[in-house]
Amino acid sequence: MKLFPLALGLSLATATVALAQQPAGYHIRLDLAHVTNDRVKVVINTPTIQEDQATYVMPSVVPGSYSKKDYGRFVTGFKAFDKNGKALKVKNDGPNLFVISNARQLVRLEYLVDDTWDAKQDDHFIFQPGGTNIDAGRNFTINHYGFYGYFEGYKMQPYEVEVEKPANLYGATALPVRRASATQDVFTAPDYVTLADGPILYAQPDTASFSTGGARISVAVLSETGAVKAAEVSRMLRPMSEALTKYFGQMPVPRYQFLFYFPSLNSPLSSEKGGYGAMEHSYSSLYFLPEVPDPARLQSMVLEVASHEFLHMLAPLNIHSREIGEFDFRNPQMSQHLWLYEGVTEYVSQLVQVQGGLTTPAEFQARIKGKIDKADKYAPVSFTDMSKHILEPPYKDMYENVYDKGALIGLLLDIRIRELSQGRQTLRDVLLALRAKYGPTRSFDDAALIPEIVALTHPEIDAFFSRFVQGAEPLPLAESLGKIGWVYQPVANARIKAFGNLGFAYDQSQDQFRAAKTKAAENAFGLAEGDVIVAVNNQALTMQNAELLLRPLVEPTTADAVRLKFRHGSGGVVQEREATPKEFEVQVKNLVESVPRPTPTQQQLQDALLKG
Repeated sequence: MKLFPLALGLSLATATVALAQQPAGYHIRLDLAHVTNDRVKVVINTPTIQEDQATYVMPSVVPGSYSKKDYGRFVTGFKAFDKNGKALKVKNDGPNLFVISNARQLVRLEYLVDDTWDAKQDDHFIFQPGGTNIDAGRNFTINHYGFYGYFEGYKMQPYEVEVEKPANLYGATALPVRRASATQDVFTAPDYVTLADGPILYAQPDTASFSTGGARISVAVLSETGAVKAAEVSRMLRPMSEALTKYFGQMPVPRYQFLFYFPSLNSPLSSEKGGYGAMEHSYSSLYFLPEVPDPARLQSMVLEVASHEFLHMLAPLNIHSREIGEFDFRNPQMSQHLWLYEGVTEYVSQLVQVQGGLTTPAEFQARIKGKIDKADKYAPVSFTDMSKHILEPPYKDMYENVYDKGALIGLLLDIRIRELSQGRQTLRDVLLALRAKYGPTRSFDDAALIPEIVALTHPEIDAFFSRFVQGAEPLPLAESLGKIGWVYQPVANARIKAFGNLGFAYDQSQDQFRAAKTKAAENAFGLAEGDVIVAVNNQALTMQNAELLLRPLVEPTTADAVRLKFRHGSGGVVQEREATPKEFEVQVKNLVESVPRPTPTQQQLQDALLKG
């Protein structure tokens, strides 16, 4: 469209030819090289509008995030123009809709966009991996739905995004890209749904890659202090990627891009409430995780989050309903299958790690126990009803349960399929069969999925879904876990070793660890709330060794004495005390443990599940 004004000076026939040469769809110019007041200018050459009035939609809700975001509230100075540069009338219809009159004359939109990361972290704050960051000259985190939208009825037109950028920044993404010059990139997508599915991380280049299972896995990292490197993260991710290859036989996608943003512990961008995490996309995932200085803790955190997000390349990329495949960013109709998209994904992410030797069977069991604990907090409801109405009360406050009860549904369904097929079929086989039938471009009917899974497996699977997924019956944990040689008891008596009621919290402003959720009379060291921990067994306590030194105080595994140095408050005198853990008779909720001598049938099913 840059040539359009010149064409006006030619004959009508020549102008018609010039117009015909312009490809259809949206042509967007994003100027990252000239940022004013922390705002980015967006210019859009629009597709030809066939109606007198057009509504430009900025998303309210986006795939993978089950709450309203209202990205239109970050748009200012919205203007629409005809081919002569004359402004067209625009009115707002709520925060996300811009209604344009005389839309047949429309050729261009212009507006400014604020980033979401700098917004007040209140109830309307957008979780960082689903938001945008504008840090002129240093970093631009681009989730496209935070910068531009689409015209109602024209969502599936092609998009071309031309980005003007500083020469020292590299844009990592899974989208097709043409690096036109050192200061210009051009990204393309066949439609808005695909464009919104491909975030871009612009930063000083720090990238790495490797291949496994027929897929090229790329990693891009921005670490605010430089403490975390792409090569280091790539080494962490490779064993997990190889474990996924082992589980599936080959990768379900030919390529995948990890995008990591690591804020420093004192960064103004850090979550005020300590919330970190990631957002999944079909061929990529975007992470906002703290620069944890302890390499072991950093690796554990990265793998725990990445294993889940990585698996979304199976569902919903290859297995999804029309509600996702044809996502309505304005008035979303939610799918009833969060038990699959999030729950089964979370279960398989844990299963892949234990089968690949990245975690032990005991750690897998402990994580399942933790999910039972968390799921207990929620009232029993139909999981399909909750999924369908997840944007509405009371269900919107139950969203976290998709990762807990949803994962338990995945585990119990897998056990049941293995049992009914006498080990000849697993949940993995069902997922791969669904992937083979549908894939990235074909959606299933929401109401047809469960009958289809029943048809693929066994008629009795229908009762499992009707009682525990569509219905609100409590999950049969004792019965199902017993089949793999685990004992489950809602309440049980147990003896544990402990130093008493003791916890620790990190004071970020002072770079100190303090005693938390305790009183001096309630623990063996006499620690009071807020006491600063100086050393454990004569080792100075730091962020790097905190997990190693403090974990045995919270969960001692031996009867060995521990010597603790601490002080009351920041300026108090250092005290030193030694204590030995004692045994306590306690009542344990949701006890999960292995039976001492499993039957051959139990052992066979357990081995098949945990060893693969």
